[in-house]
Amino acid sequence: MIKIIENLNFLKKLSKWVDDLKQNKSLFIPITDKPYIFTKHSPKIFAYYLPQFHSIKENDEAYGKGFTEWTNVANCIPQFYGHYQPKIPYDVGFYDLSHVDVMYRQAELAKMYGIYGFCFYYYWFSGKRLLYKPLENFLKSNIDLHFHFCWANENWSKLWDGGDKEVFLKQEIKEEDAKHFFQDILPFIKDKRYEKIDNKPILMIYNPTIFNKDILKSFLSELTYLSKKAGFNGFYFTASDFKKFNQPTEWGFDAITEFPPHTISELHKVHKKFLSKNANFNVINIDNYIKNKKFLYSTDHTVFKACFPSWDNTPRKTYTQGWSIEFSDILFEKWLDEIIKWTKENNDSNKQYIYINAWNEWGEGAMLEPDIRYGYKNLNIVKKCLEKTG
Repeated sequence: MIKIIENLNFLKKLSKWVDDLKQNKSLFIPITDKPYIFTKHSPKIFAYYLPQFHSIKENDEAYGKGFTEWTNVANCIPQFYGHYQPKIPYDVGFYDLSHVDVMYRQAELAKMYGIYGFCFYYYWFSGKRLLYKPLENFLKSNIDLHFHFCWANENWSKLWDGGDKEVFLKQEIKEEDAKHFFQDILPFIKDKRYEKIDNKPILMIYNPTIFNKDILKSFLSELTYLSKKAGFNGFYFTASDFKKFNQPTEWGFDAITEFPPHTISELHKVHKKFLSKNANFNVINIDNYIKNKKFLYSTDHTVFKACFPSWDNTPRKTYTQGWSIEFSDILFEKWLDEIIKWTKENNDSNKQYIYINAWNEWGEGAMLEPDIRYGYKNLNIVKKCLEKTG
């Protein structure tokens, strides 16, 4: 009897929360009427950008006709009291990236709040490209925004984890791949909007250790050779710190680009009563990690630091060990403030790069784009932090 009463009380509490999500408009931050003004002192903030929001044959076959990331996002529901789901886009709406119009608006919003560019995920599997159309559309457009690629070089798997189970496309480096890869990205790196350091196009690789070290180093060396033949000074190679990767020079890279939450060192699990007994994910608090500045550390190599405004990948992984990470807007602001300060003090003037995860990772709850509950809040915090730097 006691258990029944407890469950009823929980459901009543959860119901009130759901009503609040639908009706409470007091937390909505309106769009700015004073766009950010870039100066020579402004750090270059790049936001990771997911081109998943259009249907492709491979996803249709795996998940059903017309599947996009919005399918997961719209199907999510709150699993505990205080769980903000589903997250519904505002302004840009439920967009289709097979049409370039929305990218004009995204770029307009990004620049309005001080985002310097997008780091597009590039899906390439020994010559086979996926989710390519938005990138091609962007290249053909006159959108005034900088960009560069992060080769999302993991296995294409049904579990959304890059692992080796239910793999549709395996990631590997084959003979002649460097030549083919270079030819595929050449139209992009030749574009004046593609970000370069000393005439070296920036190319980020998400997971170096999926490859044999010597094979990858040979691949990077061949790319460097081809780029010099094409008139560049080589590539500026960066690797993410996925799986705590921290040996850039040993593997042929120039720098590490952070990709939280992969390497967050303090994860405090929070006990929650879940709506569904089948829910299988972790609620995590990272307040101490941010308050104690655990994201600042000494290193003997170049690091481009990163943060995220929020994280909740339960739309993708409610039943498969997802994470919902809790921390306040004040702490997001502190995190970004501190890495801006660190970057100004530690990186050369031509390497003032900061990354945010992400512009539009709606399925992971990591997005700068506005939503119907909080409006332009996350973008507003970015602009606020930039304006403090002068």
